[in-house]
Amino acid sequence: MKKIFFTLLILFSTFAPVCAQHSDKEYKQFFDENREIYISHGFEAYSRLIFKNDGTFTIDGFDSHFCDGTYSFQKNKIIINYPFNYVDKVYTKTDEERANSFNEFGMNSDKPTEYIIDLDISNIYNQGAYISKDKIFWSDRPSAPYKKYEFNGIPCIKYPIKIRINENLKIRKTPSLKGELVHIDYFNYEKRQYIEDRTVVFKGEEYKVLAKTVTDDTIDGITAPWYLIMVEGPAWPDAQTEMVWIFGGYVSILE
Repeated sequence: MKKIFFTLLILFSTFAPVCAQHSDKEYKQFFDENREIYISHGFEAYSRLIFKNDGTFTIDGFDSHFCDGTYSFQKNKIIINYPFNYVDKVYTKTDEERANSFNEFGMNSDKPTEYIIDLDISNIYNQGAYISKDKIFWSDRPSAPYKKYEFNGIPCIKYPIKIRINENLKIRKTPSLKGELVHIDYFNYEKRQYIEDRTVVFKGEEYKVLAKTVTDDTIDGITAPWYLIMVEGPAWPDAQTEMVWIFGGYVSILE
């Protein structure tokens, strides 16, 4: 069975209610496509909430089954019934431990919980999410391209193009010459060359762009936007990836 992963990306203390009108069929389709909330805790460590077809749910982890119970689905809401059946008591020795385990899913440990389905909420990656208390669990549906979003508080436009680097370019945490440099190790698989603590992308490399800045910048007489790309380090000992900004005046657009 295909796993549908949700990424917990943003925490809010308050959030706006669902305002747009959608049909019951649209909410049901979203629910059928997204029956699993998956929270990663690192390599081979995770917690997972699964809504089953028979009206029951389970919460488990890599090597444990925490609890199960029943739920109901009503238009744009999933209602988790209370009480629960604690299957594995090893991880539920105290009320505080139980509350913490449920809280990571936005669930109450002592009363029913409502998940609100918001089909219109979006960020630079995804559109549509479950919302419960102060947590948002995003679906895998991609958000619309060429629209304005924010990335780490920076206004930008989702811009799915591919580029080739024409000169070695500094990689920065923010789209500015004053932006802090990003440090990441590098391994050239063709030359079998390891470079420790690089702060550039290299001439000739190709990348997919996630977004561009809303306004252009002029550097060395060249006016262009900054591009947001993902750079990767070696796959060992721990895979490392970073989202970085590069100035677009020294790249070629491939597609």
